[in-house]
Amino acid sequence: MRVDFYKKSSLRNLTFLLLAVFNIAFAQDKTGGIDFFHGTFQEALDKAASENKLIFMDAFTTWCGPCRKMSASIFPDPTVGEFYNANFVNIKVDMEKDEGPSLGNKYSVRSYPTLLFIDGTGKVIHSTAGARPVDAFIELGREALKKMDRAVDYEKQYNEGKRDYQTILAYIKMLNRQGKSSLKVANDYLATQTDISTKENVELIIEAATEADSKIFDYLIQNKTAIIRDKTQTVFDTKVQNCCTKTFKKALEYRNAGLLKEAQSKMKHVPAKQALFIANTNMQYYGETGDAKQFTKAAKSYASKFAKSDASKLQEVSMQCLKYFKSDVNVMKLAEKWAKKAMTNGGNPAQYLNYAIILKEQGKKTEALDILKKAAQLPMDKPEVHNTINFLIKELESK
Repeated sequence: MRVDFYKKSSLRNLTFLLLAVFNIAFAQDKTGGIDFFHGTFQEALDKAASENKLIFMDAFTTWCGPCRKMSASIFPDPTVGEFYNANFVNIKVDMEKDEGPSLGNKYSVRSYPTLLFIDGTGKVIHSTAGARPVDAFIELGREALKKMDRAVDYEKQYNEGKRDYQTILAYIKMLNRQGKSSLKVANDYLATQTDISTKENVELIIEAATEADSKIFDYLIQNKTAIIRDKTQTVFDTKVQNCCTKTFKKALEYRNAGLLKEAQSKMKHVPAKQALFIANTNMQYYGETGDAKQFTKAAKSYASKFAKSDASKLQEVSMQCLKYFKSDVNVMKLAEKWAKKAMTNGGNPAQYLNYAIILKEQGKKTEALDILKKAAQLPMDKPEVHNTINFLIKELESK
């Protein structure tokens, strides 16, 4: 990332630049990114065939900058992980080691990263070269799924009256992979069942449960004991949290506070995570809707209950203030306090930069320049942060 990029972008929107540099994904407390399969390529093929999934293969090299960017900021993203783990067998292959050269020849990999989607027979279904941001990367996966999708076939069978368990389950899976609602299909099928607690029906409920504001979610909760017994507590907790997250996203999309409260309330089924989920979703919802009073209340709650002295969490909450309310004097005072504490407790260049930008946004340019000069003397492991610090020093010194 070159300094001339910052000349074009940081002057227009310094807040956007800061968020891009640190790649903050802060919607709610979700864990994990892509879970990459560790095994041979043949083992990955066997797994994909047995699970009726595609392989997603990241063909990379250690010296490739865009490859490192994908590994550092895209693959660990929780939203990416949720989508790719559900739909693909994911593998990373170094094109210069082990199986890499032979696979590179087989699949004509000529640039890095190359992102390939391969079926269980080894046939490439979809591929492209180059890094992608989160949304585009997920859309890439959706395009691959559509190319192997049999949803149209299942829809035809369903409309013709074929309503056996295997057809319904496969149809629900295909609809979910396409990002379409499967709730009606699932509800219609379960309405014909005298006992929804059978092992087959519980399996269908687990697959169909995608939103907390649905009857299927109620069935999920009713069958909690069976799910934990036959699966694991983690499977149940993850499914509940994913459903609540989906309903929260609907609340954001429709600006519906009722859906927000419903998502937060139903997180009670994962009690260990409910309070943090409420704090995080409140911050994002009221930030996106411009309610400074409610945002401040949520941010204070998060800072006192969860961030405390944790530098990275304090940095995150200060950045949310900067992102949503950089023109609000009272919110920015809180941002300054939390950013300073993050810098003091953490001491890394990114935290110095965060604090300096918050100072600069409040017109405290001399103080900001002093912090930036101190940051420039620290060891740097992220070129983007280093370049931003140096550019801002030059900008402030020129004024």
